[in-house]
Amino acid sequence: MIKSFADRLIAQIIRAEEWLFANPKIVLGMIMLVTLGFAAAIPQLKVYSDFSDLLPQNHPYIKTYNQLKENFGGANMVVMAVEVKEGTIFNNDTLKLIEKATQGVDNLPSVNHNLVSSLTHRSSRKIYLDETGAFLSDTFYDSNNGELSDAQLKQLQKDVTANPTIYGLLVSPDMKAALIKAQLNEGDIDYEKTFGALMQLRSELTDDKHNLYTTGNPVLTGWVYTYLDQLVAIMAYTLALLTLLLIVYFRRFYGIALPLLGIALSSIWGLGFMAMVGINLEPLSLPIPFLIAARATSHGVQLVVRYYEELAIVKNGKKAARNALEALFRPGSLAIIVDALGIAVLVLGAAPFNYKLGI
Repeated sequence: MIKSFADRLIAQIIRAEEWLFANPKIVLGMIMLVTLGFAAAIPQLKVYSDFSDLLPQNHPYIKTYNQLKENFGGANMVVMAVEVKEGTIFNNDTLKLIEKATQGVDNLPSVNHNLVSSLTHRSSRKIYLDETGAFLSDTFYDSNNGELSDAQLKQLQKDVTANPTIYGLLVSPDMKAALIKAQLNEGDIDYEKTFGALMQLRSELTDDKHNLYTTGNPVLTGWVYTYLDQLVAIMAYTLALLTLLLIVYFRRFYGIALPLLGIALSSIWGLGFMAMVGINLEPLSLPIPFLIAARATSHGVQLVVRYYEELAIVKNGKKAARNALEALFRPGSLAIIVDALGIAVLVLGAAPFNYKLGI
């Protein structure tokens, strides 16, 4: 039964091969139509980073996180650290700088203003009892009250040390640094704009008495956007180098054009398919096209090399092409299947980012 199925499959493949070589114009026309269809969809491709794609959405912890992140904050936050070079942060100049940094971070695009944490922010409060036993609260620092005296600065340091939600979390144990944390609104984030505003804020606040640091997933993604032009330039240089190597190696039109055509088709089909099914192009996955281009070039070069070897023997272009296809069909098909399965395994990943790569 298995042998019978194999015989029928081989017979179908042989008939398909005969039809392909008998109707080259029809085959090229079909490829052209499919390519134009995918190319028409590319303008609809969206290039953006979605933080939720990096998280395993079916994990119980992430499900709980998704339920609570709107009210209690999530992991997609910007963190700025203000570190004093000498002494502690409990001096008027440093406190004013922390206040400016807090206001600047609070005004960043896409920031949830209710989920900003800082020593000088309104959400950080000290709670105490008055003489009647009523609970009262007040901010730790208010720049509208003017500069603090030495006694007030010492009292502020004591208040911070006594508050476990501030000491060690927003103020370092050695009192030399303070953090400003800001949660971003999920689904409404312009990483490039937010990163640019954050870097501008950092540049404006930098002085010779303090060190300012920024971190967080939006900062990481922002750096990717910053170097996006360089990634595109590297891809262009890579393509130019591949073209040069093909020219040096083959010195024939088909040897140069066919591998490059394979790169172009695989890129257009891949990007067009992503646009059609609604998958966004993640900036973090931009190195993937390099791998696809490498595999497409490899298969194209092998096919062209075998074609020229057969052409030198049979002295007939059509016969040489058919012999090359027959010789490379099995190993070539196996290589393509293995490549596809290797990438498709990513679909099993728990994070949507892996699933989209596999698709």
